[in-house]
Amino acid sequence: MVNPISKLGFGLSLTLLSVLAPVQKSFAETTSASPDYEHYYIGLDGREFLTHGTYAGLANPNYNRLSFLAPHLEPDPTTNHFHAIGAYSYTGSLDNPTVISTSTNNRIPEYWTELSPIELLPGTGVFANQLITQKTDDEYTNWTIAPVQSLLNYPDDRAAEYLYNSSEGGWQGSLGNAEIALELVSIAPGLGIADSTGRDLFDFVGDRYVIGQGDDFSFTPVFYTSQSASAGQYSAEFRLVDVNTANNRTLLAPSGTFAVDFQVRSRSVPESSTLLGLGLLGVLGLISQAKKKK
Repeated sequence: MVNPISKLGFGLSLTLLSVLAPVQKSFAETTSASPDYEHYYIGLDGREFLTHGTYAGLANPNYNRLSFLAPHLEPDPTTNHFHAIGAYSYTGSLDNPTVISTSTNNRIPEYWTELSPIELLPGTGVFANQLITQKTDDEYTNWTIAPVQSLLNYPDDRAAEYLYNSSEGGWQGSLGNAEIALELVSIAPGLGIADSTGRDLFDFVGDRYVIGQGDDFSFTPVFYTSQSASAGQYSAEFRLVDVNTANNRTLLAPSGTFAVDFQVRSRSVPESSTLLGLGLLGVLGLISQAKKKK
């Protein structure tokens, strides 16, 4: 005869494992095997004329402007390329087009991917009790920002080489002595942006924060909400600006505006007391069944 108490222990273990399984999966999803350079970039658009699209042949409104770039690393590395996010663009008729300071591809995640907003995940350390951006294997989650020229730090990596040379070298212009700042254009209530120490980057809309100078820097902002933030979408909008006015130098022209979308998911993982309650109910149910069989 099988000991009913042994069956109880086995049943309780299965119950707990089934409840904890989503938590274990979530932890696994936060590890990443993506290349170090699969992150965002700042480039200087060196293409004088548009070469494709409705307005091909017209002067490029982004020529010599700062550009916020998302890399796309393909299975065939020879097709690696950048997408400009929120660049200046034309609208209206070909006879009399108007230049606007953003574009149809002005959000992260990019519209055409139909991906959900980037999920904010539980933080630790200085970000304990907050939900924050974290690098995972999901696209768009690595928030390191560096100049395109920094790709030269990977001389033996063919994929990095093809990315650097994409668009016929159109993004290879040096940033020189530019001091690159993120300017906050708008932000949703409840969303914050900090550095790695937890210090907030912006005090108000219109504020600017210098993230680096020249062609070889790296900066990783941390987007966050309270751990108790309401489920839903949280967005912020930016542009890149050069703020180095030393020696009356000519500033690089600013980028177009671009937005970033994040989400806080509803969290339905039971508290520890709930887990104990579920386990106890399972035990009582099995005892009752054992008594009926007797």
